[in-house]
Amino acid sequence: MNTKNKKQTFVIALAMILALSIVPTMAFGQIRADNQILNLPQVEQGNDLVGVWEAVNVPSENDCVTGEPIGPLINVSYTFNQGGTMYAEDTLSIDRYRTTGSGIWKRTSGRNYTYLFFHYAFDPNGTFLFTVKGRSNLTLSRDGNSLTERGTFQLVDPSGNVVYAGCFNGTSHRLQFDE
Repeated sequence: MNTKNKKQTFVIALAMILALSIVPTMAFGQIRADNQILNLPQVEQGNDLVGVWEAVNVPSENDCVTGEPIGPLINVSYTFNQGGTMYAEDTLSIDRYRTTGSGIWKRTSGRNYTYLFFHYAFDPNGTFLFTVKGRSNLTLSRDGNSLTERGTFQLVDPSGNVVYAGCFNGTSHRLQFDE
């Protein structure tokens, strides 16, 4: 093989090696740790649910038809983790013998999300009474610092019977450091 052909082959091989090492970096650099691609049009600045949120003085329950509040005012905190898991706590004192709420969440479209959660409730003696199961739809504000939600919940006894069902809604704000 002559020198010209060797140089040409070397340049082509070098170009292929560079292309193969740069292209994957460019492609994978567009994906966040939760596998959501950042360059999609639906994903805009501040459109991330991950974080800690708090709703202050929201009704514990609302009439499912009219939306009117029918329960005591409570505070609620949510922690939405990267990867789609979550935790929920509230100050409802009616059933203070209850576990932390655990659940899952996902983006449904644009700034809209949904989550499912559950708590276990016990009587003062530690006897298991029911599971509180809930589902809610969230809409994140454009600036990503507040969200509104509308949801439903059920109290399910140990035999799987729904003993009570209701609705809830509210507005939460992202927990942030003061600057």
